[in-house]
Amino acid sequence: MKIVAGIDALNTPKLFAAANRRIILHAAVYGAFAKSEAHCNALSEAIHKPKFKRLDIIAIDPKHGSAWTTSFLGALRFGISTQGITDEVASSHQFLTDLSARYPDKIHLHPAHRLPCLPIIVADDTIVFGQYAHAGEHAPQGFWGMVKTDVERLLGWTETGKAPTCATNEEVAAFRLINDCVRAMNNTINPPQICIP
Repeated sequence: MKIVAGIDALNTPKLFAAANRRIILHAAVYGAFAKSEAHCNALSEAIHKPKFKRLDIIAIDPKHGSAWTTSFLGALRFGISTQGITDEVASSHQFLTDLSARYPDKIHLHPAHRLPCLPIIVADDTIVFGQYAHAGEHAPQGFWGMVKTDVERLLGWTETGKAPTCATNEEVAAFRLINDCVRAMNNTINPPQICIP
């Protein structure tokens, strides 16, 4: 496992471009991606690979607000005006809608119905995770972790919603992140359960 200060140290565009099978984005708002040519190009590169299966994106949909949305966005963009937050959510949603329209067979948008606990990015067998905070420095400047694991196996465990007894502590910790993503996607990913001791 690796911990860094600031997500830029993890070079997420390179991570996206290297993905061959799957990417899951669970970060609620994606305005920064919309403004980044490097991120847009990297996602496009991954999507165009013949064996690339799907890009799942969990995001706040401005048309479907929840009771937690206002307080969550206040933490996500602490110190930004209400109008600034509204504009960023709208920009993010437009970016995702446009992206999905270009690749409807590979991109699946999931409205965030549950309060997001932390930002998570999954690219093949790499999981990246950060934290939200009521702080003037936003999530990209926080601590970020990266772990390599068998994501397909962890996705299989979501069938039961728990890790098997043969799982190591590190696998259970990684599974919590994957399970959070799957629950946020309303269990639209349901591969078979697999347990390899």
